[in-house]
Amino acid sequence: MESAIDKVDGHAAGIRGRSKLLFGNADRLQVAAAVANSPGVVHAQELSDALGISPPRVRTQLMAFTSAGLMTRLPRNQNIQSYERNEDPFWSLALRLVESWG
Repeated sequence: MESAIDKVDGHAAGIRGRSKLLFGNADRLQVAAAVANSPGVVHAQELSDALGISPPRVRTQLMAFTSAGLMTRLPRNQNIQSYERNEDPFWSLALRLVESWG
């Protein structure tokens, strides 16, 4: 069975277009689904590698999620800035949107 992250990658154009229309940013829903599908602690480079989106663009989304209270910025570990996903219905919504639009 395909995971939500596979669906994000496989149908990126439609999802990116809808993300831009609904959230004002084409990357937001893809990154949100990847965060929702993660174990809970992520950093920009690993999401960038998985999604094929540059680390600065991923980092922008992680910072937006942090500003919205959806993630917590963890103390920096050497050169790696990690973020922890907070419990919120937004994450299951992101996965549901990707699944239904995929």
